[in-house]
Amino acid sequence: MEPSEAYESLEMIKQTRQATRVALARGGTGYLFVIWGIVWLFGFLGSAVLDTGSGYLWLGLDAFGVLGSTFAILRYTRHVRSPYGWRMGVFWVLLIGYGALLAWVVWPLQGIQYLLFVTLIISMGYSMLGLWTSTPLAIMGVAISVLAVLGWRLLPDYLGYWLAFTGGGGLIAAGLYVLRAWK
Repeated sequence: MEPSEAYESLEMIKQTRQATRVALARGGTGYLFVIWGIVWLFGFLGSAVLDTGSGYLWLGLDAFGVLGSTFAILRYTRHVRSPYGWRMGVFWVLLIGYGALLAWVVWPLQGIQYLLFVTLIISMGYSMLGLWTSTPLAIMGVAISVLAVLGWRLLPDYLGYWLAFTGGGGLIAAGLYVLRAWK
């Protein structure tokens, strides 16, 4: 392969990657991060503050997340057509299904262990998707995982607060990054 051919191939890869990012941004990805960042922020804060009833809070917040995600997907995906779009949805369903199965196998998870478990499963999903779509997304998933484990080990009494700001705040920051930088 000649150097000029190699350069052309690299440029084509770069353009394809950029087109993928733009398509994801136009497909509402940034809004999905913000929506789920809000869910995590208030959910983990609620888990830290409430002695009982945080399960109901999470149920309401998850309903908000699902409805908000559905709206964003329906609103923005008509601008983006991808033969792989359905696979991302199936990926999340499988990941959550396997996470639930793993939780059942290792049950009982104590309060903070459950919060950490959920955080690690979801951030693993972001890391894995980032391998296919965007290095910053993979880095975000790994960073949230590392910060979650550090908080669990160093600040176990404040893990709910820690996860609210590192996990929820991380997702919101990632969403704002996608909305601004990927367009």
